[in-house]
Formats: sequence, C-alpha cells, structure tokens
Amino acid sequence: MSAVDFFGKTVERNFRRRPRFTRGFLRIGYAAQQRLLRRRRGDRRLPSQAFLEQATMRAMRRALADPSRCALVNMFAPAELLHAMGLRPLCAEGFSSFLSGGKCERGYLDFASEKGVPETYCSYHRALLGAVHSGLLQKPRFIITSSSVCDANTSTFREAASHYGMEKFYIDVPHEESEEAVAYVRTQLERLVAFLEEGMGRRMDQDALRLAALRTNESVRYQRKFIDELARREFPNYISAEMHRIIVGHNLLGTEDALKFFRMQYEDIMEFPVQGGGTGLNVDGGIRDGLHVDGGGDDSGFNQRFPDSDPRAKRIIWCHVLPYYAVPLKKLFDFSDRYRLLISDLNFDQLTELDESDILGSMARRLIRNHFNGSALRRAESVTDMAKRLEADAAIIFCQWGCKHSNGGAFLLRDALVAAGVNTLVIDGDAVDRRGTNDGQLATRMQAFLEMLDGGR
Repeated sequence: MSAVDFFGKTVERNFRRRPRFTRGFLRIGYAAQQRLLRRRRGDRRLPSQAFLEQATMRAMRRALADPSRCALVNMFAPAELLHAMGLRPLCAEGFSSFLSGGKCERGYLDFASEKGVPETYCSYHRALLGAVHSGLLQKPRFIITSSSVCDANTSTFREAASHYGMEKFYIDVPHEESEEAVAYVRTQLERLVAFLEEGMGRRMDQDALRLAALRTNESVRYQRKFIDELARREFPNYISAEMHRIIVGHNLLGTEDALKFFRMQYEDIMEFPVQGGGTGLNVDGGIRDGLHVDGGGDDSGFNQRFPDSDPRAKRIIWCHVLPYYAVPLKKLFDFSDRYRLLISDLNFDQLTELDESDILGSMARRLIRNHFNGSALRRAESVTDMAKRLEADAAIIFCQWGCKHSNGGAFLLRDALVAAGVNTLVIDGDAVDRRGTNDGQLATRMQAFLEMLDGGR
C-alpha cells in the first residue's frame, strides 16, 4: 500500500467518529507532503513549479490550522481585502482538490449525500459540505461568496453558514459591465470591508491594502509577460501545476508568495530558447522599491542552455479544471515533449490590474470582467483569442461533473474554437471524485484525438 493510499484509508476509517483526530492527521500529512515538495537535484520541476506547490500547501495548512483567522470563500472572493485583514482564505475548490490529492474525498462526498446533498451537485462543493457536516472543518471566522460563475456558490455557502449558525456575506455580480454595475459592486465591497472590520474588531489597515494591491499588479504584469513568452518559447508543464496555479492566481493574489511565484515563473521561461532559434529578450521585471523578492530554491543545474524542443510538438490549451489524478492524462501531458500543455483558461480569466487610487472600484470591475462571468460567449471569445495568441494546435474542454456553467457553455466554446481553426475535444469527468472518471474511456478518447492531431503533422 502506498503512503497516499494509507493516508486516504486512515481518513476514511476515522472521519465520522473522530473528526478531531482526522483534522490533526490531515495537518500532519500536509506538513509531511510540504517537506517532500522541496526541490531536489534531478527534480524535473522548474524552481517556480516547486515553489508553487509549497506555497499552495502552506496556504492550505495555515487556513486549516487557525479557524479564527480563516475565511471560507469561493474562488473569486476579493483576496486582497482578506489578506489586508490578516485572514487566510480557504477556497472550496482548493480544499476539495487537496482532499482528492490525498485520496480522502470519497468519504466526504458520500457523507454529504447522506445529508441530502444531491449526487448531481458539483463534487468540489459536495466534498466541502461533507467536511462541514462531519466536523472536519471548524467554524471559520467568515464565510464569503459571490454570484460569479458557479450556481453552487449560493446554496453551498448558505448551507455552511446555516450549519455553523453564522452570517455569510454574498456579493452579487452583474453580468455586463457598465458604470452603474461597477458602482453597484463597489458599494457591496464597501459593505464587505465594514463586515470584516466588525467581525475582527478593528479597522482595515489601508497601507496593508495598498501593499496587497501593489503585489497583485506586479503579479498580473508578470503573468502577462509570461504569456507573451509562452507564445514563442516552450515551457515544461504538468497537470497538477495548472491546478496549483489557479489557487495562487485567485485566492493568494496580493501576497508575497503569489508575487514571488509569478516572478520566478517568468524568470524560468526566459531560460528557454525562442522557438526557431535565438535567445529572446530577457526584459527586467520592473519590480518596485520595497517589493523585490528572491527566487530561492535549489537551482543547481537549472541555469543552462536548453536544447530546442521537437518542432512537431502539439501545443494544447485546456479549458476549465483538470483531473490531475487521472493517470492517462499524466502520462500524455506531464513534462511531455510531444504534447505541450500550455495553460488552463482558469489561469488567464482575470488579468486585471487594480487602480491604486480606487482599489474597491477596480476590484468590482475585475469581478465583472472575469471571462467566466456573464454570457458563455465572453469566455468563448477570450479562450479563442488566447488560443490564437499562443498558436495552439488544439483545445481540450473538460466538463466537470455537476458544473452547469461549464457544461452548458461547452459546445458554444467548442464551436468558437473550431471556427477559429483550433482542433477541439470535449470530455466529461470529475476532477474530485476518482470514481467519476473512467481511465480506460478517457485514455481511448484522448489517444484518438491526439493521433488525429499527429496525422496533421
């Protein structure tokens, strides 16, 4: 039995009758895993990728360790406000992904079903509710959600708030941008600040908020520069790294760890040659005074000239979450020279800088502009533009179990990509519940699609 199998089985045997033990066991397991994630000689991960995994694991451990500083949130909660108040966001999607990574998800999914949560419900939210009702998750300091993207956001966080006997804060985000819509959301964010201040018993530190906004803006600039380089350089990637990036690019925005990661990622890609020869232009990141961060990590043997990649390698953009545990996908895409996993559309959905003279107003604008908000055609246009920009050969659209938003818009997105000349595959599965993805069927469909792409060489 592997260490991960032992971990999952121990949690499953104990979570119903010994939630306190299970909570401590999870924290110990996550601490051990964080030590294992340190980059060592011979590690195929780049320095930024090794740091990324440690940063997300550290954030998860901190949020679970101290419920008095924990805010239970959805992916699109305005993270900078939380960090400015010294709070630690615990994201529903991130938490359930970590449960699944430890093979702990099954018991909590089934427990939620026993409590009346439909099996057709999003498995990220069902696993979270199982952890809430079983006592694994202690009462957080705050519960904050929004109407953005996921229809489960409303009912999941309402159910959690009811269970804990506490008030939740809900941000209603209009689908279309207008000055009236921005003012409407900005007013809600002002109320959110007051809500946080009342709950914490102190005023928000405006200097801390400005610093968080500065870090976010530098992070976004590094993201944009990375994407610019991704259009002309190869960059080794793997399935689980894309999922970790989603957490850093949303719930950790405004932190030192997020800025450090995006800076390191940009530095890493600049070590790779421009496709077709040449070295490219290594542009300084322009970090402002007082915000410089060191790369860190063991870079032994990394700073060297990389050989040109296979010019026949297929460049693939991913849409939505990734079932990172699926062995067929890992075999095909992890560090592959043949099929390059470029980026998930959850990692370029909100590349909006904050206006330092109106932080709340620009946060409101960012929520509205997110390409997952509003019409599915907005997302289709954004993904299609990115596929063209990155010269993607193909796109894979993953329809997550229970996600009405992604499933409902999948074929609009497919049609837009195909019209733009991008070969597109739509697949169904479950990125949390391992029982929801058939490895054999997934491998067959994926291999047939990739063989079709190879036939076009």
